[in-house]
Amino acid sequence: MTVEFMDTLTSYIASLRRQGKPLLSPPLHWTILSNGAADLHDCIIIFVFEANKTQPALVVKVPRLPEDGLALQLEYDRLVELWEHLGPYAAFRVPEPVAMLTLGAQPAFVISYIHGESLLRASRRKIWGKPEKVYSLAIDAAEFLRDIVDRTATQLQVGENVPTDILKKIEKFREMYHFTEREDQALEGLIKNIESMRRRSTHKALIQGDFWHGNMIRNSSHGGLMLVDWQYSRWSTDVSLDVYLFLLAGALASAPQFPFEERARGAMEVLLQWRPRIIPDYLQAFGKPDQCTLMPARYGMLLCCVEKAVRASMDLGFDQVNDLIWRLLFAELVNLSDESEFYNEI
Repeated sequence: MTVEFMDTLTSYIASLRRQGKPLLSPPLHWTILSNGAADLHDCIIIFVFEANKTQPALVVKVPRLPEDGLALQLEYDRLVELWEHLGPYAAFRVPEPVAMLTLGAQPAFVISYIHGESLLRASRRKIWGKPEKVYSLAIDAAEFLRDIVDRTATQLQVGENVPTDILKKIEKFREMYHFTEREDQALEGLIKNIESMRRRSTHKALIQGDFWHGNMIRNSSHGGLMLVDWQYSRWSTDVSLDVYLFLLAGALASAPQFPFEERARGAMEVLLQWRPRIIPDYLQAFGKPDQCTLMPARYGMLLCCVEKAVRASMDLGFDQVNDLIWRLLFAELVNLSDESEFYNEI
């Protein structure tokens, strides 16, 4: 991060106007969040403060590697589309995409700052392990997600084929790990379910692609949930990834963190505890989609495990330590007793 870059960025931010008036009041101040031990593909985060203000007004995401600017461009494009679909309501749901810049050779993504409490930091202390807190969050999340799906749902044009790489991800999943016969059968069933859903599709919607509590903020002004980090968002005819990932990520957060085998078993135990009330009520709050498709819970949850297990390998070119937990959770979901009623009617 050079002085020249910061000077250029400061000049640009200071020049921003809204309805003919400066967007921010000078002088501007900065706080830079840069973890030296972070992955090279992580971003440096810059918080922009107005004069005499104690809370940031804008956030600037700067990739450590300039070639990673493509992911930020995608996030910017998707947020722009989302604001177009949501209109004024977008300000209550997602950050505002202010600008996607290239200053010299350095990309920079500018978004509005969301004032509120991150559920990632609050969850372990205030939510997980407290069934009523989990229930309340689950209902809020389901209604939030359904609203985004309904507001972005767009009818497919004649002959339109929405791109998806899920079959490549399943193939990569098979390359990365060894599977039992039962697990192979489950993967074949997942493929058939995906193909069946695609044939039935009439609409597409903008899914967030990483819908879990770690990307949620409880806004301090209106109290509603807001969703950040849209770099994995995409148009899809099926909304299963977002719907079921929230449940799996929550179960993992509730389980012991190490070793991974114990964490996967613990997450499965949590899901079984949620099965009588939290999971069915969450899915009922989301409701049966009127336009896009939603897989049965068995295949929707397996889809999430595949997606998360291969994401780093396919996007970044290397595996991450936490990828293994999704392979182990996949096994736990597949190997439920045939007498289990876990998937029945959900």
